[in-house]
Amino acid sequence: MRRCVILAAWLAACMVAGPARAQETPPAPTPAEAPKITKVQRQRPWTGLALGVGWEKVFTTAGHVSNPLPFRVLARTPTKSGWAVSPMFGWFRSDVDAVALNRPTTPMGQLTVRPILVGVRRTWAGRPLSYDVALAAGPSFNSFKVADEIKPDLALGSGAITADANISFAWRVQGSVWHDFNEKLAIRGSLAYAWVHPEITFRSGASGRRVTENANAVMIGAGLVYRIF
Repeated sequence: MRRCVILAAWLAACMVAGPARAQETPPAPTPAEAPKITKVQRQRPWTGLALGVGWEKVFTTAGHVSNPLPFRVLARTPTKSGWAVSPMFGWFRSDVDAVALNRPTTPMGQLTVRPILVGVRRTWAGRPLSYDVALAAGPSFNSFKVADEIKPDLALGSGAITADANISFAWRVQGSVWHDFNEKLAIRGSLAYAWVHPEITFRSGASGRRVTENANAVMIGAGLVYRIF
């Protein structure tokens, strides 16, 4: 009798425990291993490059030098806040009166200033406005074409007279503002000051004469660029 009671109790326990085990939550599946990175996609160097055109009004600080309005080709790389290397050019051609030869009302010739400058730029990027300030220095490859009106006053004889300008030191400081209309189109305004004092040499045979010309200028520019990549 005792054995029958024990057997009945054991069967009852098995019947109760069986459904409970069947209702237990199954273990979570093992997460799949993430694929290994075998190659990093890199942007091309020209990604984000924008090109455009502009003009820059040159106000020379010497009253006897003309104030030209040269055409500019503009390029803009993707805008990021911080420091960067900044090349600058700002070439212009100007008519010069002969103040250095004590002939202030007589044309002396045409001076061409071709600075090739490298410096640093600090940019504050935003949307839609971005700002930057740059300072650069380097050589200016100048040239000069003498005017016929001044040749008799040079006192270099009756032979043919030629003239040229030397390679001189130059520097430029510039501030710019960019306004982005969208991801593609932007306009730019700039204000710069450039310093350059080339030497002009006149020659006729063995005779020569040299003067220093003030070609400093304040430059106000505007332009438009379009992102092509």
